[in-house]
Amino acid sequence: MTGATTRSSPREVARRAHEPPGTVDVSAVVVSWNTCDLLGECLESLKVHAPSRRTLEVVVVDNGSTDGSVELVRSEWPDVVLVANRENEGFQRATNRGIGLSRGRYLLLVNADAQVRAGAIGTMLDRLESDRRAAAVGPRLVYGDGSFQRWTAGRAPDLTSVASYFLFAERFSAAAARRSLFLAEDVREPFCPDWVSSACMLVRREALDQIGLMDERYLCYMDDVDLCERFRAAGWRVWYDPVAEVVHLMGQSTERQTGSVSPAAIRNFNDYFARRHGVAAGAVARAAQFTGYVSRALAYAGRSLLRPRDGDDQRSRAHLRRARATLQRGHV
Repeated sequence: MTGATTRSSPREVARRAHEPPGTVDVSAVVVSWNTCDLLGECLESLKVHAPSRRTLEVVVVDNGSTDGSVELVRSEWPDVVLVANRENEGFQRATNRGIGLSRGRYLLLVNADAQVRAGAIGTMLDRLESDRRAAAVGPRLVYGDGSFQRWTAGRAPDLTSVASYFLFAERFSAAAARRSLFLAEDVREPFCPDWVSSACMLVRREALDQIGLMDERYLCYMDDVDLCERFRAAGWRVWYDPVAEVVHLMGQSTERQTGSVSPAAIRNFNDYFARRHGVAAGAVARAAQFTGYVSRALAYAGRSLLRPRDGDDQRSRAHLRRARATLQRGHV
C-alpha cells in the first residue's frame, strides 16, 4: 500500500488481501478526485438502491483530493472501505487498488459523478447471472435531466467507426451510424456492443481474473474500451442493458479542473488506436479527428457571426483545443 493510507487498520488491510473473493455478492469500487459533493450523492444512491437480498460493500479510492472528500467518507460513511492516496495515481491504478481490497463475486465499477437508480444493480446482476459467458454489463446512462448519453456504449475504434463519428458519415447514412464509435440511437432492448462505459459497469470477477486488471499505462480514459476488448478476445460477452439506468454527471472531475474535456482523453484514444491498429492507421485516425474538430470549430464560429447563440464562441474554442490535442504525440 505504498503511497496510500486507509481507513481500515493495517491488520484489516492485510486480512482483506488474503481473504478469498466471494464473501460478499457485490463490491462497488468508486474512484474520487475533488468531487466531494458528488461523491456523497453517489454513496447515498448505492446505499438506497442496493440490490435486495444481496450483500454489497463499497470501496472508495480517493486520488489525493483537496476538497474534503476523504474527511466526508471518514465522518459520514463509516462502513465504507477508504483508500486515501497522497497524490493522483490515475483512474486505472486507483481502480485496480480498490479491486485488490474488494471481496465481491461481482465488481461494480462506478464513477464518483454517477448515481445508480432503483433496480439498476439488480437488473445488471440478473443479466450476468443469466449468461454464464457474460463478463460485463453496462446500464443506460442519462444526464441529470434524464436525457440519454450516447457515450454509454459503442463500437470498437477502427478507421470505419472513427470516420463515421469524426467526419459526420453517421449523419448521412444509417449503416455508418451503426458503425460509429457511440450508440447512434437510444436502444431500449439489451444487446451485445463492443464496449460499455466504465462510468458504471458491473463485472464478473472470474472473467477479470482471467484477463487481468486495468491497463495502468493509461492514467484515465479508454479503460472501458480496452477492458471490454480483452473480455471479448478471451471469449466472454459484453452486454448493454438499458432497463438498468444510472445518472452520470459526465466528466465532472476533469471539467472542474480544465473547463472542458481533458486533452488526455484524446491522447489516450490515439495511443490506444495506434497500439491496436499500427502507427500508420493511427496517423489516419488523428487526421480524421483533426478535420472533424476543426470543422466543428469553424461551424460554431460561423454561426456565432450569423446567428449568435450563447456558448458558440466557447464551443468553437473548445473544438480548436481538441484539434490541437490530436497533434500531440502520445506514448505508443
